[in-house]
Amino acid sequence: MDRLRIATRKSPLALWQASHVRNLIQHKHPNVAVELLAVTTTGDRTRDPSILELGGKGLFLKELESLMLVGDAELAVHSMKDVPLTLPDGFEVTSAGSRGDVRDAFIGKETLEQLPSDARIGSSSLRRKALVAALWNRKNVKPIRGNVQTRLTKLDHGQFDALILAAAGLHRLGLQERIVHLLDPTTFVPAVGQGALGVEYLAERGDVKSVIDSIRDEAVEIGIKAERQVTRCLDADCAMPIGVYTEVRNSGARVVAAVLSPNGDQCMRVEMRGEDGSSVANKVAERLLKLGADTLMSES
Repeated sequence: MDRLRIATRKSPLALWQASHVRNLIQHKHPNVAVELLAVTTTGDRTRDPSILELGGKGLFLKELESLMLVGDAELAVHSMKDVPLTLPDGFEVTSAGSRGDVRDAFIGKETLEQLPSDARIGSSSLRRKALVAALWNRKNVKPIRGNVQTRLTKLDHGQFDALILAAAGLHRLGLQERIVHLLDPTTFVPAVGQGALGVEYLAERGDVKSVIDSIRDEAVEIGIKAERQVTRCLDADCAMPIGVYTEVRNSGARVVAAVLSPNGDQCMRVEMRGEDGSSVANKVAERLLKLGADTLMSES
């Protein structure tokens, strides 16, 4: 193989992620020319409806997958937290490189403690909205669309009093100075796969898989698989108010999961450790189901 084409969205963060994967590949395979194919998806063009009304986060993946199906690209790069548990037939996904900061970040002109009780907090994540209500007893979380810079501009123009965004994206864009608080991932539990990059490709392309496997971090892959396994066992998806965080060390894996009611009035949190990430994930999901997580999820 002498050429690889990476399909990516045109947002600054998506381009950073695709460029990062390109650099990882070229470091391992200097004789492979890696090109970026940047496209504007329907989800990027449509600003008014919520992501869920448009068809979920998978909407952003479909057009990139189409480019691979027709042979215009060999792979696509995504934020792993945006990758659905079930991919279309014929596609596979794996993590790439090291994992960025898994935490959520609080951004505002004031600290959380200084914000008035009716402050407008911007987030389109049902998980974040529920956690804000459960942990901080704040209910005024308003949906917000757009890329990271667009959201920060809305904050600066007074449309919101604070935002909650993924810390990894802010760091990757050089915007870490905007962070006021980094939120503890064992309590403000992150989205499944948060901070990790995912590379999607056609399963039949063994040559592409071989290249991607060479830039994979095994510890990251174990953690991502455990987090996705918890969600899969719960028969849930990334649109539900669910957070899962896995810490992988030589001694094994620590898995923390939280399932909340949409309004944050109820929160189930389970934490377990073990030698095998997959086994721990199964036990965490089993415990959550015994606590009644399926009932909470049915409210979403």
